Amino acid sequence: MGSRIASTVPADGCLSRRAQRLSRPGELDAEGGPPTPRALQDALAGLPDEVVRNLARAHGIDPALYATRVSIITAISEHADPAVILADADHRRVVYRLERLRPRQLREIGDRHRVSLLGLKRKSDLVDALAGAPHSKEILMELEAKAPAERDPGLILGRASDVDFERVEELLDQARKRFQERRFEAALTAAQEASRIAERTTEQLRRASWSYAILAAQGLLEPCDPTDEKAANARALLERAQDAFFHGELGDDAVLRDLVGAAEQAHAREAERVRDLLALTRDAIREAANLGASVALAEEVWKRGADFLDRDRLAASRESFVDAAQRADESRRRRIREVEESVESVSDHIVLARNVGADMKEAEELHAAARGAVAAGEHGHAGNLLKQAERLAMKGQQRQIERAIQLRAAQVEKAQSIIDACEPVLKEAESYDLSTADVRTLLRQAQDVLAKGDYLAGLTFARNAEEAARHLEGQIDEERQHRGILKPESGICGVCRSRRVTFEEDGWGRCADCGATFRWRGPLGVWERLRSLLVT
Repeated sequence: MGSRIASTVPADGCLSRRAQRLSRPGELDAEGGPPTPRALQDALAGLPDEVVRNLARAHGIDPALYATRVSIITAISEHADPAVILADADHRRVVYRLERLRPRQLREIGDRHRVSLLGLKRKSDLVDALAGAPHSKEILMELEAKAPAERDPGLILGRASDVDFERVEELLDQARKRFQERRFEAALTAAQEASRIAERTTEQLRRASWSYAILAAQGLLEPCDPTDEKAANARALLERAQDAFFHGELGDDAVLRDLVGAAEQAHAREAERVRDLLALTRDAIREAANLGASVALAEEVWKRGADFLDRDRLAASRESFVDAAQRADESRRRRIREVEESVESVSDHIVLARNVGADMKEAEELHAAARGAVAAGEHGHAGNLLKQAERLAMKGQQRQIERAIQLRAAQVEKAQSIIDACEPVLKEAESYDLSTADVRTLLRQAQDVLAKGDYLAGLTFARNAEEAARHLEGQIDEERQHRGILKPESGICGVCRSRRVTFEEDGWGRCADCGATFRWRGPLGVWERLRSLLVT
């Protein structure tokens, strides 16, 4: 119904223009005075007694001078400006209904009809804001539809009346419940049936039945497309019914019948359009899912819209489907962008893997096929190809890295074994007072470089130290012969206690069973040094 903001009521009331349109320019009253609004007395007859008396006082008429309610209404209708009377009566009718509600109920009405009540605390201020709202007629229809008859129907209709008043109340109660449940078709049916049965009931009952019929038709037309021809015709009939309601012209049931038929047709067409939107949104979500996009949020919103559609809440359902379609489209475009951007990132992975020596032939073929799929608009297939190419590139790169790590570990282990093997040789040479400074320097450099992680340079220094240590072995052999040191004939392995051991000329020995190596000739002890000096 659009935005509704509370405003001050003009002097001639919010409905004066409608009243002026209802006046008959060529028709004079009994005394030849100014034109009188059509059915003004009928409109005033539907007002409560308190409102009628207050209306009379407001226009300078003392109600105490009149014996009956009808005479007061007659006196008011003879006022010089009937348009002002009718507008004032409508305003007072709204105020009268609102004053009987609690502040909490008034704020709920303001929320439903989008009337701003911010900063208002007193009940009188809330009533004035709602009564002066531009769309106060919808508020009045809702209040009068909910208001029960205020007088005993037996006193109005007579004891001999054959009107099924309980049936009318039952139908009105059904209409109210169906309207609150947003089952507008059922509310229309119940309101129309109540209007037919209540042809001879009080004005309040007829107004209640018309109110539910108009509100239900308004509820049916609210979600309809304003540009639809049937919806536009139904809204025109709705305006006509509202005019008749506000001015007491409730005798023509053809207006309600036409309104009911037009509203139901417009609502049915809108429901069909929403169902078409449901199918289109579902297809859009599936298309995005086929591309590999995340559509969980879109599916959740779509399911919510389908639930609204099952409950005949077309406006909420359409909003949910539009939201779901937007989310699916955003996911689809995001996925397309990700696929297009991943073409270059996968290419970088392939280049890195090729640089470390991996075979990227299959990955390059998949990458080329993915480029072709992107160019053809097949982003779903392109995404799958790019995933396969990226996986192959990462696996190839990982294999080369593992090989490099293994090679590094082997080189480090080899360099360390060379260093360990040179150490006992140097110790033996030093025990013979041979010069080992150059070999020691090379070994120290190899250890320092290995500690820094440069295994290639460390292995180079270790091999240089090994070559220098070989030059010392000849001098060591001469010193052994000079000192009478002979190679052992037999021995026992210190690891497995086997006697199958061999001894080499370079001072090393090896177990044939467990493969352990050992140094059979170490540096000279103190006694050996002393004996060599005595022999010399």
